[in-house]
Amino acid sequence: MAQYDLNLRDYWLVVHKRKWIILFTVLLVSGVTWAMTLLASPLVIYEASARVKFDRSTSMSGLLTDVLAMSPEGGNIATQAEIVRSVPVLVRVGKKLGLVNKEVEPKEAPLPQAVLAKVYDLKKNFSVSQEGTMNILRIAATAEAAEPAAWLANAVAEAYREENIASRNRQVDEAKLFVEGQLKDIEENYRESEQALVAFKEREGNVFLSDEARQALENFSRLESEREKLAQVKREVVNQLQLLKTNLTQPESAPARVFSDDVQALIAKLNQKLVDLTTERSTLLINYTAKHPQVVELDARIRSVKQEMIQELEAKSRTFSERESAIRDSIGRYKERYMSLPQAALELASLEREVKVNGDLYANLKQKHQEFLVKGAERIEEVSIIEPALPPAGPKNAPKGALNLALGSLIGVLLGVVLAFIRESFDTSIGTIEDVEALLHVPVLGVMPREDRKKAEQTVKETFPELLDHESQELLSHLPPLFDPKGSAAEGYRLLKVNLQFACQDRPVKSLAFTSAGMGEGKTTTVINLAITIAQDGRRVLVLDADLRKPNVNNRLGLRQAPGLSEVLVGNVKWQEVVQTAADLMLGKLGFDQIMSAPGVDNFSVITSGHLPSNPSEFFNSQRIVDLIAEVEENFDLVIFDCPPILPVADAILIGPKTDGVVLVYQVGKIGRTPLRRAKTLLENAQAHVVGVVLSNVGAEFSPDYYAYAKYPYKGGYGG
Repeated sequence: MAQYDLNLRDYWLVVHKRKWIILFTVLLVSGVTWAMTLLASPLVIYEASARVKFDRSTSMSGLLTDVLAMSPEGGNIATQAEIVRSVPVLVRVGKKLGLVNKEVEPKEAPLPQAVLAKVYDLKKNFSVSQEGTMNILRIAATAEAAEPAAWLANAVAEAYREENIASRNRQVDEAKLFVEGQLKDIEENYRESEQALVAFKEREGNVFLSDEARQALENFSRLESEREKLAQVKREVVNQLQLLKTNLTQPESAPARVFSDDVQALIAKLNQKLVDLTTERSTLLINYTAKHPQVVELDARIRSVKQEMIQELEAKSRTFSERESAIRDSIGRYKERYMSLPQAALELASLEREVKVNGDLYANLKQKHQEFLVKGAERIEEVSIIEPALPPAGPKNAPKGALNLALGSLIGVLLGVVLAFIRESFDTSIGTIEDVEALLHVPVLGVMPREDRKKAEQTVKETFPELLDHESQELLSHLPPLFDPKGSAAEGYRLLKVNLQFACQDRPVKSLAFTSAGMGEGKTTTVINLAITIAQDGRRVLVLDADLRKPNVNNRLGLRQAPGLSEVLVGNVKWQEVVQTAADLMLGKLGFDQIMSAPGVDNFSVITSGHLPSNPSEFFNSQRIVDLIAEVEENFDLVIFDCPPILPVADAILIGPKTDGVVLVYQVGKIGRTPLRRAKTLLENAQAHVVGVVLSNVGAEFSPDYYAYAKYPYKGGYGG
């Protein structure tokens, strides 16, 4: 078989021929893609993010509150990210969003289960991450709508900022409250001592003391004031010591509060270390249980720090006791020196001393209170919101339906083209004239166009305006040389006639047998229309329906089936008695007017099949068929046999060698290469002369170089 190089037109014709495969594949893949997009799409989630900056406080006021400051480990950004997700922050978020009662305190222990459930649900809806190596945290919140996502992100950022402020300033607030409570008591004592002194002076008048006595009283008052201050500090130390001893074995308890002006003092450093460890323990408990090895190790370090603080406070308590004892001895000596003074002088000195001591204490506490007010007004802030969250423009997991559909369609097109070429490669039918000629080594005599039934019926109505019954219209629509002699179909049959003449120039041809490899390839239609076309040239043509199994000539022409060929071969009648001519066509279903208006029909004759015998092959293998062919050849210019298909039955193989030539009718795409080649081989083995091939049911995809390259898709056929 000859090989041809494929060009772009060949590829395009393959695509056009298999367009339904491509279209079906595109629709299938696109449909599956769209369905999967709809079914597999998750719940739409919107994400909004806020950004906060964390700066470690290094101000002088920060040094005062370092007793509650976070440790170096807690001050890093990773620890801050965990603090953002801690319960105190979550409780504040719940309050802002209206999910938690505003009366609930974040430090309340234990929190109600309902509150914990709500805050833990909030924890699932946002995440915290560090941006690169910067001290900036990104708080990303998710929700089923855009606005709630932005609200949650901003609420978490603001709650984290507020919790940081509260934690950093809690020591100042507590110290201020403590001083305010002491200030009220001292102020009351100071007022009472002043009133007592005024009352004494009003009652006793002026009382004069010597310089020595006055100096002794001043020293006595100074010592009493020192003793009062020392006693106050000692009481505070004792309270702190008792609190530490009580909570020594409870790592989760709050750290002791030590108010010391000297931030570099050992007890202040120990207290800061205790708070650092406690904060680190709380951070670990966010993700671990109390029995985790890291938590157990921190518990041991907390107990060790508490033990050191107890030792330091016990040492301070002993020092304070020794100083108090020394001051008490000095007070005793001064008492002996002014016991000899008059009672009024002693009472005046006592009242003045009381006023001075209370005044000094009141002034000292007032100064401390002002200092704490200033510290509280500074409000140490380590967290600042540098970028609040905005409602996102769209969901983060929006279904990409349009994109998926476009990709699915593209994949469908590519897959469809691949399947089309695969189908083409497995297609054993013949698609070009060159293929047919190379396969059979005989010329292609004619190309019969595919029948357009609607167009043919419309042309019949236009050619024969008179009212036709449906059966007559149906018969005429299959005979284009009669109703549309200038149409493309009639031109195709005329071209077939010319090619037959050229193909038979080297030998006289009086009879031809038309057959096909399989059934339904259009041989009957080809035989009738070719015979009419030759008759229109003035030549006498006889059509014999040699298909004694499924005859179709009489049906196509609206003639009677019997008597016919079978009766002639049996010998019951002569062939002249069964020939049907134009007169029979006029009286038949085609109609009188239609036949009268058609030129050349009087040269057209038909012998139908007659009654169907039980074994037709015996008729065609007898001398009677040879004699019949010889007789009709003498009376007609051309005799055409409409034979059965070759592969199903052997009738055509028996008739073919007895005629001057055989023409194969091949419906493009109907059968494969092998059956067609087998049919031609059977004819040659029977010594039949194969004149050529007629291609039937060919599509109208013509081009100027059609005979060289055009391919013909198969879309079904009509019976033959």
